[in-house]
Amino acid sequence: MLEKLIAYHCAPALAGIKVSNMFACYKDKYPNAKDEIVLLNYELNKKNIYIEIICECEKRLLLIVYRKNKLQEQLRRNNVTTFLNSYGYSGCTSISDYLNVLKERLKNKEFPHEIGVFLGYPIEDIYGFLYHKEEGCLLVGEWRVYSDEENAKVMFLRFKKCRAALLKRVNDGNTLAQIFCAA
Repeated sequence: MLEKLIAYHCAPALAGIKVSNMFACYKDKYPNAKDEIVLLNYELNKKNIYIEIICECEKRLLLIVYRKNKLQEQLRRNNVTTFLNSYGYSGCTSISDYLNVLKERLKNKEFPHEIGVFLGYPIEDIYGFLYHKEEGCLLVGEWRVYSDEENAKVMFLRFKKCRAALLKRVNDGNTLAQIFCAA
């Protein structure tokens, strides 16, 4: 069931405590994934939750799950805009614009490490990864941490608890629409 996979990989974004989450979905295991995404979006978009395919190859789909307001807020931050402009995102004014550039960059041979911005990683940690790789890395969890290790530990634990709570509800038979669209 695709919903269980989404719940596992994207619980923090679904719950609104993270900007977005991304994960790969293998087509042979989820042959109806595109149809399921359409149906999920029909329900979840009402609560500002979106699921998009940002990259597709023969074997898999790369999906992003985000809360539109959270991602807009992230992309409007001055330091984020400046950072993304240096990677070819200048002129972007909407989430669609930014995601379209990201989709194009994902087609290149070199992985677009600015993807961390879309995932809500601290900009200092993105710079740390880009310019220092292993040197100076304080912690590895949801991302590589180069600054504010204590806050990152708190967030990692929060994400873990959120994931466990959401998976329990899904395993109990609730759909994502039931969980997030009930109110």
